[in-house]
Amino acid sequence: MKNRNRHETDEVWEDLSTFYALKPEEQVRRLEKLCQIALGDWGLGGADVSLLKYRENAVFRIETPAGDRYAMRIHRANYHTDEELSSELILMDALRENGIETPPPVPTTTGHLHVTRQQSGVPEPRQIDLLGWVDGEPIGAIETDAGSSGNTLRESRVMAGRLAAKIHNFTESWTPPAGFTRRHWDEEGLFGDNGHFGCFWKQELLDEGQRALLLKAREKLRSKLAAFGKSPDRYGLTQGDFLPENLLREKDTIRIIDFDDCGFGWHLMDIATSLFFLAGEPGFDTALEGMVEGYRSERALPDAHLSLLPGMILARGFSYMAWAQSRAETEAAKELGPALVDGVCALAEDYLANAPAASGPSPADISTASARVRTASRPLEGKVALITGARSARGMGFSTALKLAEAGADIIMTARTTGDISETLEVDGDKRFTDFLDLVPQVLACDVRCLALPVDVADPAQIKAAVARASDQFGGIDILFNNAGTAFAGAFTETTGEAFQDAFNTNVLGMIHASQAVIPSMIERGGGSIINNASIYGLGAAPFVSAYVMSKHAIVGLTKTMALELGEAGIRVNAVCPGMVLTEMGDKEYELIASLEGCSFEEARDSLAQQNALKRGAQPEEVASVVAFLASDAASFVTGSAMPVSAGQPAGL
Repeated sequence: MKNRNRHETDEVWEDLSTFYALKPEEQVRRLEKLCQIALGDWGLGGADVSLLKYRENAVFRIETPAGDRYAMRIHRANYHTDEELSSELILMDALRENGIETPPPVPTTTGHLHVTRQQSGVPEPRQIDLLGWVDGEPIGAIETDAGSSGNTLRESRVMAGRLAAKIHNFTESWTPPAGFTRRHWDEEGLFGDNGHFGCFWKQELLDEGQRALLLKAREKLRSKLAAFGKSPDRYGLTQGDFLPENLLREKDTIRIIDFDDCGFGWHLMDIATSLFFLAGEPGFDTALEGMVEGYRSERALPDAHLSLLPGMILARGFSYMAWAQSRAETEAAKELGPALVDGVCALAEDYLANAPAASGPSPADISTASARVRTASRPLEGKVALITGARSARGMGFSTALKLAEAGADIIMTARTTGDISETLEVDGDKRFTDFLDLVPQVLACDVRCLALPVDVADPAQIKAAVARASDQFGGIDILFNNAGTAFAGAFTETTGEAFQDAFNTNVLGMIHASQAVIPSMIERGGGSIINNASIYGLGAAPFVSAYVMSKHAIVGLTKTMALELGEAGIRVNAVCPGMVLTEMGDKEYELIASLEGCSFEEARDSLAQQNALKRGAQPEEVASVVAFLASDAASFVTGSAMPVSAGQPAGL
């Protein structure tokens, strides 16, 4: 049955299959007429029009008689909603305003960022937008990049890696406006049963053996990605199409275009996309080394993350196969389809065998190349770390567990439970604790051991039992992060003695119980590091949180005293004093401020952010990085400190 679409404006019926059966030159000729119609929306009638690229979208170069240049995109029909397209342009604007060079969206004469137009020669209405021109030459291309090695390739990829990291740094801290919507390019979006490009295993070029191979590799990859998780240090808003042809270099400047597939995904996927069409080529190692070096100059990229790159490259291959299958009518899909099938099947074989391959990198290849670019070592290899209060995936405790695991430490995480605790430290009747246990695979993905235990640190018997079990299984404890705590709010005159006692029991006595429980093990192992989570308010004060401030001041004082007493035993004791951190506990503070000030949650959060020099809240990982430093030998002469992690936020009154 023929697929037909009715034009809303001229009532013309057009056979879609007829249009897509046309030669590309004829399709472009018709789309160029549509481009000429749309120029009127920008007051550019009469400008010269020439084709730049026709693959997913048709992109035309526009040049006015005055010499002004633009790029007009005629989008593939029914791919993005108007809201998704507007969100793409908003992101590009935000990146450019923060120093990342992207094409500026150009509004129509009526102030719109895009329009929808149609004409009888093209069967579907098309979204159209106009972008400012950016100069530069692509650092590579899908069709022609042979992966030649050399200084130019390496230099370009160092610049590309640096750019990718800057984009991820920005999007991790950026709060999108209301209504912002983009797709998720996770395992479901890339290669799930309802993937955004379709189902790669329905590719007609596959035989049954190839199909079975790819589906087996998909299941292995799915489990690996589930274990890797989606915490903000590895998953967020990405460019989504980080191909060499979208990276324009001009001398020492590199610019990024084509955010058509931007969305939420693993940061590593941008690197995988940039490298995909180099897999098996002579320049692959050079490009990889350059990308990693550039990325790590701006943002952390742990070896534990990098080891997933072969799987990410395979996932990108799955998505490209699905793309070719769902767009089989296009010339690009016809040209790339056979090569994609052969290449992705080879990648899948290598991935399942977990061995070095000529067609792409294996974990061993990644490790070797990584070493050549001076990868960060695992400075905590062989150490055992205990982190209290690690329940929340958005919290400083769990973020620290991941950070220490990436540095090589085995991890014991604890969280308080409302359920019944058995003698073997198992829990029944607490759904939240089950969610806590679900965090363990993310730590295990760092190639370390991990134990998650129920502990109320206010109960010394529970913390002693946890330390005893950890010592039995892991041999002892070298690092303690006293993170468990709770917040109390209210006017001083209305805060009861019971509230003060509860704050002291959890925040101070809990820290004392955990420290006293691990010190014998640390002494036996020749020393250790204790890091206490205080607060910027442990160095000052704030209204309406007297119980909290009292307990945090006590922690800072105890930290200094413990450091003096334990130094001779080789145990260093320090405190971190975070300011505004974007955690679940932080959300409660913003809600309190909102209720007191009569404003919205967002206004309260943004108002608090204005108190620091960076005008934003910290991600939990940023605090975790400081804890990891204090836990390591890099801080071997640091003890008794109370280190602000607050972007200059004042300690208060």
